[in-house]
Amino acid sequence: MASYLDTSYMYMMYPYYSDYSYLFNTSNPLTSLSNISSDNISQIAQQALYTDMENQQLPMQSTNALVMLNSYANNLAETASQLQLTSPDNVFNQMVATSSDPNSISVSAQSDATASTYSVTVNQLAMAQQNNGTSLSSNSVTSLTPGTYSFTAQVGGQQYNISFNVNQGDTNQTVLDNMAQAINSANIGITAIVNNNPYLGTSQLEINANNTGTNNAFTLTDVSGNAVSYTGANTVTVEATNANYTINGVSGTSQTNTVNVDNNNLTMTFNKTVSNATVTVAPDTQSISDSINNFVNDYNEMLTYVNQNQQYISPLVASELTQSYEYQASNLQAIGITQNPDMTLSIDQNTLNNAIQNNFSTVQAAFAGFDGLAVNVGQFAGQIAESPLTDYANETMSLVNNNMGIYDSTGMLDASLIQTMLMPSGQFINSLTQTSHL
Repeated sequence: MASYLDTSYMYMMYPYYSDYSYLFNTSNPLTSLSNISSDNISQIAQQALYTDMENQQLPMQSTNALVMLNSYANNLAETASQLQLTSPDNVFNQMVATSSDPNSISVSAQSDATASTYSVTVNQLAMAQQNNGTSLSSNSVTSLTPGTYSFTAQVGGQQYNISFNVNQGDTNQTVLDNMAQAINSANIGITAIVNNNPYLGTSQLEINANNTGTNNAFTLTDVSGNAVSYTGANTVTVEATNANYTINGVSGTSQTNTVNVDNNNLTMTFNKTVSNATVTVAPDTQSISDSINNFVNDYNEMLTYVNQNQQYISPLVASELTQSYEYQASNLQAIGITQNPDMTLSIDQNTLNNAIQNNFSTVQAAFAGFDGLAVNVGQFAGQIAESPLTDYANETMSLVNNNMGIYDSTGMLDASLIQTMLMPSGQFINSLTQTSHL
């Protein structure tokens, strides 16, 4: 009766088994036929690795090195994408708007904004209408007779009917509170509040348009009773106005203090009147500088790690990284990025900042142009991140190359692969089971 895996049978029936035989040995109790199953195949393989230390040592060290390489490649590919024109989030297409007088004009730009300079004058701000009624003695009984009072509110060319009740003994504050509530409940684009002055003992109705501009002006008119005239609710204290401005000499008006130009890619918000303020739209130099620094940092980390683990990692990796610099060496050196003796990169930040400001096309070409550093390195790092671990293992590691295939891209044993290689379609278990009953 067979109680352990018959390796000679496996060699005969499954040619690939010889490549994975180091996983199993007869001293490992977990490999007994009674214990092996699809649920514990990974545990069996892992236990065998720990039992057979001679075979386990090199695969695990190489696996760890290649898993870390995969992690470094992922990081580098991500930071490189920010410097590639094919990426929708690339920093070369990001624009930033600045104002010479941000207290008067605040600005923001979309990524599709056109690099340009604007001269802006704001002659008048858009204002929302405000009405302030008569100050009435808060606790005095109102002079309005009890009954239902109605009035119209015309807002933005639309007319609305509003009514409320006055009861016997209501004070002026009560009347104003009820009138404000009726206006607010109508939800017609104006808001009423009652301002109480405890020192003077007075109450006053205040009504504001919800939006700026002449299109949102309003008037109140008594229909039944005299609530509007009694409270002074139709007294205008701030007139509705439109913003009046010029941009590059072209006059314009707006119902609001927010103006969009350049196909809505540039937004200006007027906070104060101002003459000849300058609005500038240009590439986001800070984001570009930050992205280049992040890229160089990840590039250096990956290259350093590769050089420290040459016994496990193919020399092709270091060669591809350093060769990518050579394609754009002249442009990179011109913008302050040079190679160190160990082939890592250094940045002269002042030179880089100056190049971003004054030699933008060279910066873009060095990273995102044909054979650009970020283009080539990003593509190569992406290939490493998406490829099996063995593709970039050092070819001198024969034992590793023979057995690394059982690990997935995270360095974990691939249980489904092991099961497929060792027990295809259940034939092995069925054969041994039949043998055990002979």
